[in-house]
Amino acid sequence: MRAWWTAAMTVLLLAGLATAGTAQDLIPDGDFEAESSSRSLRVDNKGPDWQETRKDGPEGRKLLFLSTKEIAGNATQKAMIKAHPEKNTYLSRYLGDPQRGIFSVRVDILVKEILDDDNRTAFIMLGNDRDNKRGPCSTGKERLVFLGFENAEAEGKMNLFARERGTGWSETTRVAGDLELGKWYTIRMMIYVMDESYEVWVDGVTKPREVEGFRMRPKTGKAITHISFASWNDGAGTFYVDNVAAEVVE
Repeated sequence: MRAWWTAAMTVLLLAGLATAGTAQDLIPDGDFEAESSSRSLRVDNKGPDWQETRKDGPEGRKLLFLSTKEIAGNATQKAMIKAHPEKNTYLSRYLGDPQRGIFSVRVDILVKEILDDDNRTAFIMLGNDRDNKRGPCSTGKERLVFLGFENAEAEGKMNLFARERGTGWSETTRVAGDLELGKWYTIRMMIYVMDESYEVWVDGVTKPREVEGFRMRPKTGKAITHISFASWNDGAGTFYVDNVAAEVVE
């Protein structure tokens, strides 16, 4: 059974009241202000930093940009991944320490476009780099958190969905419906690694919903080590990411 303070921290996160000093910050550069260029964002600077990890050729890597333009009221630096129907692009970061306990995550995201071909993109994943081949979260067995966006029925609207264990693309779990394309949203998560589950919600839009993790199995001794954002050749879209944070509650 989960400790009482876990539920209490979820309430604090909902209210935006979790403060410095109550948690260990796992992503100190989540606002992208330390990045000097798109190239610096893409390459491995030999430390726990942001980088493009899928390495799907030079063209795939160059679909990741450091955006300095004002986007829907956000004038700060942010990461952007541009849609390509034939290339895979990942923005990933090592969390600093392998996570086997309970921690929270927040992400500001704006989805500009979801290509109709596969109608899914802007994937948010937390997991590991188990096979050491194509970067973290590149296969199902490396993903515990597996979120994405799809076009909704109404034009200009989208849905946030989760992939749970044992499900296919036709069996996704809807987390939030009829969100607006081109608008910033804050996605929050409370991740229970050893329970192989997490709570996810959209600030000011939905309440926390508990979903089962995807195919990664922490109970067998594996830990979460990375966060990744991606556009795929079978799930292409253009989106922006900013103010990424992950905290271990003490």
